[in-house]
Amino acid sequence: MNQRGYANQGPGEFPALLNREIPRYHTDRNFRQALTQPFSASWSNVGIRAIIQRIRETQNISVILDRRVDPSRKLKIDLQNLTLEEGLAKIAELVQARIIIVGSNIFIGPDASVSKLKTLLELESGALRELAVSQKELHSRVLQLSRNQTFHFQDLDTPAEILQYITNAYQITVEKEQLVPHDLWSNFSLVSVNATESLSLILIQFDLTYEWSGDAASIRLKSVPDKVLIKKTYPLRGKSIDSVTRQLKEQFPDLKLTLNGKLLSIEAAMDVHDQIEQLLNPQKAARSVRSGVGDTVPLNRRKFTLRVKKVPVLAIMQKLEQSGIEFEYNKQELIEAKINLLQLIDVAVVDADAEEFFDALFSSFKLDYKMQGVKISLTPQK
Repeated sequence: MNQRGYANQGPGEFPALLNREIPRYHTDRNFRQALTQPFSASWSNVGIRAIIQRIRETQNISVILDRRVDPSRKLKIDLQNLTLEEGLAKIAELVQARIIIVGSNIFIGPDASVSKLKTLLELESGALRELAVSQKELHSRVLQLSRNQTFHFQDLDTPAEILQYITNAYQITVEKEQLVPHDLWSNFSLVSVNATESLSLILIQFDLTYEWSGDAASIRLKSVPDKVLIKKTYPLRGKSIDSVTRQLKEQFPDLKLTLNGKLLSIEAAMDVHDQIEQLLNPQKAARSVRSGVGDTVPLNRRKFTLRVKKVPVLAIMQKLEQSGIEFEYNKQELIEAKINLLQLIDVAVVDADAEEFFDALFSSFKLDYKMQGVKISLTPQK
């Protein structure tokens, strides 16, 4: 190692710096807004790792490059009049990869792995919610695992060390940890991620996933299956069942469909579910598209439409956070007041204003809420 803290590597490799300053990356709403900002840049014969590092430093966002993408691959690219998110997607395309937003991070990885990652995140989050519903004593534990944290790692940290750092932070023990091979990674951050997201972003790079123990205190590592599917149910009110099923079969010949009255259950990857949602509910899908304007529109100027049954209120809150809404509450206060955010609720509102919507959302709880801009502050009722 030389006097500046660089570790010497092979010819042509990017030098490793072992004492980088901790970056201050955008999080949550500021992160989403950053992705919509105009972005123009040009590089010629520059390695993708150097490009990613430059974007991190100039745009103040976390970008994670999958270990299977050759970091030294030289790119020639001219990006003009795009958003930052579109620019990152173009860069990913040049290395036969794609992007996905997880927490306040852009992850760039192989297409098949990113597709599986989207589905795994849904499955793993659902598994935690089911544990909390079936075992009420796990409520506080699942809330702990749902809490967002930020992690920063240096050049030459190993994935085993990184995994241990995350599991220690969430008090998780790991079975089959020998499945994670030795490797040396470049610096990166995991910004504003929960336990499910942080674990998945590391393990997917080795085609690994995990399953929770019955008490949510440990995980067991395992290989990602060839097919990763999740079941979702769609109401078909006002639609012809024969027409919908025929259309879906034509577009997705291998789709597994189950009809139960006016409900259609489909087992598929999340990428397919996204397309099905757009097909069956085009207006809803259009509203869910990320918008830099929508992220900053105050709550009292928004309208809400939501129909769900037997869904944890915490899961709805997490979805709302993806649209720029912020929730502020003291977890310990809620626990002491016996308020369980994993309680299953039913909500049915159409084009409701914010007050009507949040009245419906929190009507089953002894909670007071206060709206300010895009923030909702929750406190137990006195």
